[in-house]
Amino acid sequence: MERQERKETIYNMMRKGDWKAVCQEFHKPDEYREPLLVWVRPTQACLIWIDQVLTEIGIQHVASVGCGCGTFEWLLQEATSLSVTGYEVNRGWWEGPHSTPHFIPLEYVDEVEGKFVELPQDSAALFCYFNSGELFHRYLDNYKGLCVILMGPKDGKRHCEPEPRYLEEEHGEEWTLHDTFHMTGDDEIAVYVRRGVLAGK
Repeated sequence: MERQERKETIYNMMRKGDWKAVCQEFHKPDEYREPLLVWVRPTQACLIWIDQVLTEIGIQHVASVGCGCGTFEWLLQEATSLSVTGYEVNRGWWEGPHSTPHFIPLEYVDEVEGKFVELPQDSAALFCYFNSGELFHRYLDNYKGLCVILMGPKDGKRHCEPEPRYLEEEHGEEWTLHDTFHMTGDDEIAVYVRRGVLAGK
């Protein structure tokens, strides 16, 4: 019950638009982490950093694949000038009475013919704690944009696929690591740009 009450507290903060209070909730002494809301522990600093990096690149929209209820994406949208669209499957769950509430627009991939969408070219493609290398490559191979953001564990103690440094290590011929941010809780944000797109890259 205590876990559910804490989630309800965060939902109420989100309904009020109080994104700073939501961030603070994840940085109390107990180092709160709730995967049903967000896999990382977000801070105001990391949200502002993403905004600054994407503005520098010339991007104002984020397409987040496998975003779940979109708590991190909501924080990013509320705290910055960026707009965010989430991509998920199973409308019956996310729009149902027992699901975790979501606070960003969701596009349901499984309702699209072929069960796949091509991410908008003018968006940064965000994968936070994604869990399928095969699906990731399907999106990446069809993505015509210039920026990919990978978020996941820096310490290797938790699992995601791909990990933040994956494109640097396995696809450096096409993607260059533009910048990184070390998050609280030993998670990392890695921002990549397509080679040959930005000056000096």
